[in-house]
Amino acid sequence: MQARCNRNLFILCMCLVLTTGTRAQQASRIYIEPTGWSIGTQCGLSDLWGNVGTQSPIEHYINSKYFNKVTFMGGMFGRYTIHPAFALRGMLNYGSLFATDAWNYDLAKKNTTQGQDAYQRYARAQDAKDIVFESSLLMEVTPLRMNPESRLAHKRGQPYLELGVTYYHFTPYSTVAASPTWVQTYNLDLEGQGWGAGYPKAYKLWQFAIPLGLGYRWDLGQHLNLGLEWLWRKTFTPYLDGVSGPYISNAAFQAHLSPSQAILAEQVESKSVYTGLSQPNTPGTLRGTEGFKDSYSTISIVFYYKVTSRNREWWH
Repeated sequence: MQARCNRNLFILCMCLVLTTGTRAQQASRIYIEPTGWSIGTQCGLSDLWGNVGTQSPIEHYINSKYFNKVTFMGGMFGRYTIHPAFALRGMLNYGSLFATDAWNYDLAKKNTTQGQDAYQRYARAQDAKDIVFESSLLMEVTPLRMNPESRLAHKRGQPYLELGVTYYHFTPYSTVAASPTWVQTYNLDLEGQGWGAGYPKAYKLWQFAIPLGLGYRWDLGQHLNLGLEWLWRKTFTPYLDGVSGPYISNAAFQAHLSPSQAILAEQVESKSVYTGLSQPNTPGTLRGTEGFKDSYSTISIVFYYKVTSRNREWWH
């Protein structure tokens, strides 16, 4: 009799353990993304990486003048989850980019030797701004959810990687002489773009880029997600900041542009004379590193809502 009771008690306990374990597992699967659509938004700091600005990425952020003018980019996206580890994301963004040689002030003040990179950049006194509209298609990879049954896959917080293609439009600007007035530079041909033999080729304002990113997101519930991501776009143009090749002569501007455009181009192309830190630039000397392709990046907060989902996960 006692043996039968013990056996029945054991069976009852096992049933309770299995039932509890199954319920716990089902509850944790709330945070394993099923196939379905999401809509979301992102917004954050944007940065221009080119010839204009600091040589070091660290100095780019920690110099005393960085926060004098910060720029932002943001937009919306649609997202489709193929598997807990893979999702496609179509994204539209709008915003601005900015870089200035004034970010080298701290280093230039410490070392006033004209041969030093920071001093040369500071004395060059170039700046650049872009208004950017972009569309992107990204593949998101969440590596810890490759196996949805693993313990790590059920954690709410997940790192992820991104790779894709971006098609964007940019409108470049720079300031005139020592004034704070911004003007569009595309039609000023500051390095003689498109003038023929001996000059760089003309560039287009619609361009392709390759975005690479990484981020970390938190599942706030069955439908809501919050994340933080860094997305870098490698472009195929050196003219996001308008600086790439050598200085050209005022006579060349006058020969290829209207009188008013020529005067404006002269005041935008070479600003060293206005700083009092350098001699006027000689035509033929380099404004920046030739062949260096610019890039831009964003550090964004990402929020999205899972619109639809399947009750039964197809991958089980």
